Amino acid sequence: MTALEELLSRNYPIVACESPIAERQRFFSKLVNYGKAANIQVFLWNLNFGCVKKLTNGDDNKLLLEDLSCFLPVNKQNRENYFEIFNFWRAYKGTGILIIENIYPWLKESETQDTDLFLVCQWLKSAIANLELERSTGKTAILLGPSAEITGELGSIVPLWVQELPETKEIVSNLIASNIFPSLNPNEWEAVAVSSAGLYIADIISCLEAIKIDFPAVNSSELPSLMLGKKTQLLKRLYDCDFVLPSLVELGGLQLMQESFKRFKALLAPRAKEYNLRVPKGILLVGPPGTGKSHSAKACSQNMNIPLIMIDWGNFRSFGNLAEIKLKRLFALADRLNQVIVYFDDFDKSFAGDDPLAKRLAGQLLTWMQERQSDVLVMASVNRMEWLPPELTRAGRFDYLFKIDLPNEGERHHIFKIHASRFDKRFANGGDPWSDQQWRRILKETKRCVGSEIQTIVERAAASIFAETIAIEDNSNLKNFPLMLSVEAIIEERRQIKPLAIREADRVESMRNKADAQALPSSPIDDSKFAIGDLDIFNSIS
Repeated sequence: MTALEELLSRNYPIVACESPIAERQRFFSKLVNYGKAANIQVFLWNLNFGCVKKLTNGDDNKLLLEDLSCFLPVNKQNRENYFEIFNFWRAYKGTGILIIENIYPWLKESETQDTDLFLVCQWLKSAIANLELERSTGKTAILLGPSAEITGELGSIVPLWVQELPETKEIVSNLIASNIFPSLNPNEWEAVAVSSAGLYIADIISCLEAIKIDFPAVNSSELPSLMLGKKTQLLKRLYDCDFVLPSLVELGGLQLMQESFKRFKALLAPRAKEYNLRVPKGILLVGPPGTGKSHSAKACSQNMNIPLIMIDWGNFRSFGNLAEIKLKRLFALADRLNQVIVYFDDFDKSFAGDDPLAKRLAGQLLTWMQERQSDVLVMASVNRMEWLPPELTRAGRFDYLFKIDLPNEGERHHIFKIHASRFDKRFANGGDPWSDQQWRRILKETKRCVGSEIQTIVERAAASIFAETIAIEDNSNLKNFPLMLSVEAIIEERRQIKPLAIREADRVESMRNKADAQALPSSPIDDSKFAIGDLDIFNSIS
C-alpha cells in the first residue's frame, strides 16, 4: 500500500481506491496501522451501517468498530439522504481518514430515464467535487470498492489507487507473518508463493487454511501442488475461465504449427531479452469447427511448458456492463502470471453483428496487447475470418495466423490411433493391429471427417462392442474380456453420422478458402504411406 500511503501523505481530500472484497479486512487493518503511525483516526461508512464507525486494531490485531457519536443520521425521505455522509464529512471539524464503501455504482454514467436516480448521481458528483475543493484540512475521504469507476469529469481531479496482485516477495513476507505453517523455511514459502501467483494475499491464506484442514499431515514438498490445485478451482470461480496446467497432449498432425510453438518457447528464455526478442503478441487459429483449434492451444501450452487460461470470448457479452471490468481483471491476472497463454475460444462470433459491446471489448483487448510488457501469449480460435475487424489481424496484433484444416490421410490415421488407444489395449504404445489395407478402407470412408468426428466414431464403436459382447458376460474378471475395436464397427458408426464438411459443404469450403488466403499452413504436405499421391494405381485396393 506504499503508493496509497504516499497519496494520503500529500493530503489529497479524496482518493478513489479499488480493492477486492477478499482483501477488505486486510485493507482496513493496514489503513488503521498507517493512521496509528501518523496519529490519524480512521472511520468507516457504508449503506448497511447507516452510521460512522471508528476503526481500531485490538491487542490480537482483530479489527474493532466503535460508533462515532457526533454523526446523527437523517430521516431517509429522499434518495440523497442516504448519502448525507458527504455533508457530514465537509462539516466535520476534526481530522482523519473516512472510508466510504461501494459508492461507485451510483457514479456510473447511465442512460436511465429515472429522474430521481439521475439527480442523485449528479448530487453525488457535486458532493465529491466540493470535497476536492477543501484541501489542507487534514481530512481524506477514500472511495472504496471492488471496481473503481470514475467518470471523465471526476477522473481528472480524483487520484486513483488500484490494489495490484502481489508479487512473489510480498506473498512470502505475508505468509511468513501469518504463521499458518510455522515450520516452513523461506525457500519452502517461496515455492508456495510461486504456485500462488495470480491470487490476492487473503485468498492465498484462505486456501492454505483449507489445505491445513483437509490434509492435517501435509508436508512442505506437497504444499505447492496442493496450493496449485486450490488456485485452479478459485480462478475458475473468480474469472469464469479454465486454468489449465501444461499436460501431455497428443495432437494428430499439424506439425508445422507445433514446430512454431517450440520456437516460441525459446523466446521465453532470459537470454532472448538480451537480444530484444519477445514471444508473438498474438496467434490466430483459423478453420472450420471441430478441426482441433482448442486442442492446439493445449498443445501449445505443452510445447512451451506454460499454463493456459481458456475463455469463451462470446461469454463476456453475457456479463453486460460488467464485461469490461471482468476483462480488465483477466488482463491483470495474465500480466501477474507473466508466462501464460490466454486463449479466446470462438473469437469471431461476437463480431457477427453490429454490437457496440463487442467493439469496446475488442478495443480493450487491442490496447492491452499493444501496451503490455509481460510475456503473455494471446491465442484465439476463429471460424470466419471475414467477421473480424481488419485492425485485429494486422502485424503487431495477431502476428501469426495458422490454418487448421480438415485432416489429411496421414493425420486421420494418427487421430484414429490416439482415440483407439483409449479403449483397445492393442493400440497402446504405438501398437497397430490393423493392416494397411484395412486402414485405407477406414480412411476412404472417413474422408472429410474432422478430429472431433473421428473421436465420436471411435467412442461410439467402443460403446457398441461393449454393449454387444462384454456387458453380457460375467464381469468378475475383466482381463478375460478385453475390448477389441473392429474395422466393421468403425465403418458402421461412420455411416451413422454425416460429417459437417459434407452436410454444410458450401459454408465449410468458404471458411477454408478464407483461411487459405490469409493464414499459414499448419500441416506439411502429406508424405505418409496413406497419402493419396502415394497410391499405386496398378495395385488393387478394396
